[in-house]
Amino acid sequence: MTEFQRRSAILVMVLIFLVILFPVLTKPASAIRLTSQSVSGAPVGFQAQYPSTPASNVPLTVIAGKIGRQPVYTALVSYGVAPSEVLSLTRSFKGIFDFRNARPKDEYQICLTPQKKLQKLIYKTGLTNQYVAVRTDNGAFYTYRQEISLEKKTVARAFTIESSLYQAVTGQGETSHLVAAFTDIFSWDIDFYLFPRKGDTIRVLFEKYYIEGHFVKYGKILAAQYIGSSETFSAFYFDNGRQAGYYDENGVPLRKTFMRIPVKFGTRTSSFSPRRFHPISKKYKRHTGIDYGAPLGTPIHVTAGGIVEFAGWRGGYGKLVIVRHPNGFKTLYGHCSRLLVKKGTRVEQGQTIAKVGRTGQATGPHVHYETRINGKPVNPNSIKSARGKPLPFDQHVRFELMLQTRMQTMADHLFPESRQTAGKAIKLQGKKIVEWVD
Repeated sequence: MTEFQRRSAILVMVLIFLVILFPVLTKPASAIRLTSQSVSGAPVGFQAQYPSTPASNVPLTVIAGKIGRQPVYTALVSYGVAPSEVLSLTRSFKGIFDFRNARPKDEYQICLTPQKKLQKLIYKTGLTNQYVAVRTDNGAFYTYRQEISLEKKTVARAFTIESSLYQAVTGQGETSHLVAAFTDIFSWDIDFYLFPRKGDTIRVLFEKYYIEGHFVKYGKILAAQYIGSSETFSAFYFDNGRQAGYYDENGVPLRKTFMRIPVKFGTRTSSFSPRRFHPISKKYKRHTGIDYGAPLGTPIHVTAGGIVEFAGWRGGYGKLVIVRHPNGFKTLYGHCSRLLVKKGTRVEQGQTIAKVGRTGQATGPHVHYETRINGKPVNPNSIKSARGKPLPFDQHVRFELMLQTRMQTMADHLFPESRQTAGKAIKLQGKKIVEWVD
């Protein structure tokens, strides 16, 4: 080979080498390296194969919002995303999530480039469910469902009533949801409009759920006590394998035929009375029920299961619901602002059937709660409601073991020193709870 041929061959090889390297050398950095913002929860193989978002030198606009009355399509287009791109996004979720099932208050977060190009979508349908779409190098979307794990903690708290049960609980950093759950448990035994007194104590063992250290919701109440000046009420959550519910310390279910009150929070404004001065007619009349004042729109719960006999307007009652129960019982709920059931509807105990109002002859928002037996009005507080059957004998050993474990757990949380001393402990006499001994 001559010197000229040798040099020509080298030149050709260099040109071929440059042709091969040219696309790589001119390709943007975002296409040859992963961004530092990897997708949490995405498969490892995906993160290694595709960049999850544009390179860090590409500024992104992050927008978070909630679905209202408008569909997802309208929400995304309103931010400047091209309609064709939204359609491509929804198609990429086929088999994973159908946006026709989107509901108001669903949450979303989108990441947009300055050119309004969608790079990432996170769509959240609940505390533990969210759906993610990430644009890949080829322009398509990689989509997947991401489950969010919750951290559960078991907590025990004690509250002393000064002005109200609501104030006692929320004043110590808990929310109204815990108050509602507690009152639901004892709704068959305690009239929370009359029974609570200053100095009464409640003790609760319950679950709290967290995401990354932030509280998100309550779980079950595992054990609860209301310690009044004259009587103590106890409740324990127990699943016997066929039915889960709350039982007293003897294994008798707390659920009864009738709940004591139809609304959870409010003020008792008038009692059952043979002679009451009527604020509108200015005459003394018989008052055949109990009035519970509450904010306009407060849910009204049916106190026992039955069938709706009447739902509509009736004279001074205004908007009224009448529910027929077994054994000749009927309950009436008057002055409602909105009726949520119709005649003939079967309702379950505790179901919301209406909203508090001031229709008919009413001076303010309240519910008139009335009970009748064979057509005759009776004082709702005089009804002796029967409980269900106690746990079978073969389940008592497991129930008592659970009871003692829960009470000891509560004591360990509330009185840590009781682990070393017997000063403050839980004592059981047979099956009867005595309570903590100070």
